[in-house]
Amino acid sequence: MTPVEFYFDPACPWTWITSRWVVDVAEQRGFEIIWKTFSLRYHNRENPGYDWIRERLDLQLPGLRVIDAARERFGNDAVGRLYTSFGTLIHYDGDKPLARLADGIANAELPADLIEAGSDSSWDAGIEASTDAAIDIVGKDAGIPLIVVEGAKSVFFGPVLSPAPTGAEAVELWDAFVALGRFDGLYEIKRTREVGPILGPRPVLNAG
Repeated sequence: MTPVEFYFDPACPWTWITSRWVVDVAEQRGFEIIWKTFSLRYHNRENPGYDWIRERLDLQLPGLRVIDAARERFGNDAVGRLYTSFGTLIHYDGDKPLARLADGIANAELPADLIEAGSDSSWDAGIEASTDAAIDIVGKDAGIPLIVVEGAKSVFFGPVLSPAPTGAEAVELWDAFVALGRFDGLYEIKRTREVGPILGPRPVLNAG
């Protein structure tokens, strides 16, 4: 099956939940997920609604840099492993500033020297370009989670899930989601969110 692109920032719990759903479906359906970085810090740089979390996003920027450096050196699979590792540290272990960056790299079974990319601002241009590319796809009023399925007439922000379905129900929702993308006149489906992020089981990390 053709690969599916998934735009993410490890900081976002809603994107994390959706990503675990897509991972579940990919394992059942046999397609590859192409992981693409999206910087909430950069995208919301002029949005006062993000002031409350801006310091945390600043502290997590080295993680995004490490992810893009890993992509260049080791490929897409390494990015997926880092996302799982960083997401687990942030959303399950309470490491909101991603202070355990070195542990996250080790848990993804990648070399320790990758951490040097975290202080290298030259990676920022690629992260920002990937974020801009996502907005070009879905529009400035949306963001992540963002899933790009080849051949879709429409691409949407979401789905936002809490909790995400698993197993057969995960595939059932996937098929419905893909079907929605076949209609180029569809723009929005939404209801009031009444629950916080329900993350699901903590991933088992290789070195964690």
